[in-house]
Amino acid sequence: MYSFLRNLRASALALMGVFTLLAAQSADAAVPVRAGRAPLPQVSCGWPAVVNPSRLNFAFPETNATYWLMPYHLGQSDQMLVDGTYPSARFTSLTSYDVKGSPIDSLADYQIAASPGSRNPFSDPNAGTNSAQHKYQVTLKAGVAAGSGKNTLAATNGNATSGTGILALRVYVPAKASDPAGDVPLPSLSVHRKDGSVHSISTCAKADSTQGPAGPLVGYLKQLVKDNAPPGGFEGCGKSSTKSPGFATPNKTSGLFPNPYNKYLCTPISYESGRVVIVRGKAPTFPNTQAGQSVLTKTQLRYWSICQNQWQLPYPSSSCAADYQTALDKDGRYTFVVSTPQDRPANATADNKVTWISWGPTNVDGILIFRNMLPAADFHNAVQDVKQGQNPAPVMGDYFPTITYCTKATFDKGGPDACPAP
Repeated sequence: MYSFLRNLRASALALMGVFTLLAAQSADAAVPVRAGRAPLPQVSCGWPAVVNPSRLNFAFPETNATYWLMPYHLGQSDQMLVDGTYPSARFTSLTSYDVKGSPIDSLADYQIAASPGSRNPFSDPNAGTNSAQHKYQVTLKAGVAAGSGKNTLAATNGNATSGTGILALRVYVPAKASDPAGDVPLPSLSVHRKDGSVHSISTCAKADSTQGPAGPLVGYLKQLVKDNAPPGGFEGCGKSSTKSPGFATPNKTSGLFPNPYNKYLCTPISYESGRVVIVRGKAPTFPNTQAGQSVLTKTQLRYWSICQNQWQLPYPSSSCAADYQTALDKDGRYTFVVSTPQDRPANATADNKVTWISWGPTNVDGILIFRNMLPAADFHNAVQDVKQGQNPAPVMGDYFPTITYCTKATFDKGGPDACPAP
């Protein structure tokens, strides 16, 4: 089984980007984050913001995942109940964040106990496929310690008995791409007040309309990223540079709502016409749920991917290749080519064991992000095994991704072998 503590301590680059709204589940007015800033918009329905590249593209979202965001404002002894159904997906989690985008507490799918009469398909091999028997309830409370378990999430840091924050629901690799929630409804939400009153919150009818790209939240979210992201336009990839590329662990992660179950490598890359970027390495094993495997299959990681992103605020994602979308050679190794469509080599195809990734806009530098999620306890070559300030290459061994530049013409002529690895 995967080690929660190992991953909760791991700092993450920004997966899910950056976000949101705090609001008003009480009679209080929207709460300002700090003096001089506009108050957070009022929110009248549940899960009002959806983050992924096709909706709200903030802070390097993974293209194979969707993130729903719910602001909360809990008074002393208040609590929010989250009544949900485990999705048909590779991974799901609930994470509470403070108003600066730092995680407070988190529960991964396998840590969420099923409701009476139900079973958890992420931990129970006999759970079956009937979603009516896959129910859970999680309680978000102020004044409790993070990591207390028992389906309880801390809503505040330390011993604070009231406060505001953002609850995030993540779903990775849903069984049906057309249903990002994993073929189940979004969890229902209700706030239970100290005085005994209960306020049920209806789920937003269409989270990407008035509360999304066309709504009042967008400007606020962008400002939140700008205010809380690392200074200097995100200078977070260790010693890696566009002139001397090489993956490194990020040295700045604040303000970007990190996923506690991921850890990352990153490197900036620079566009030049007629040039491609090549990334090579050994692929960790994973449960290929798209091919019918169970998430309980013994593998090295629950999920891994590589994404090309734009190195400018608000840090949008351009394209990703997940584990199950990656071509492998006979030795289980991958070769990624990152380029514009016009610079894509003719032989950069899956038939040639090469996975192509679109560069995206070329008027800004890119940043490649390599994700590792939930390593197995006996797998010791994950990004999670790299200590702060440590060179990741010796730790990860063959699983460390190498990067090099090559001309399209050279690759066209001789494939990746014509472009020596560093």
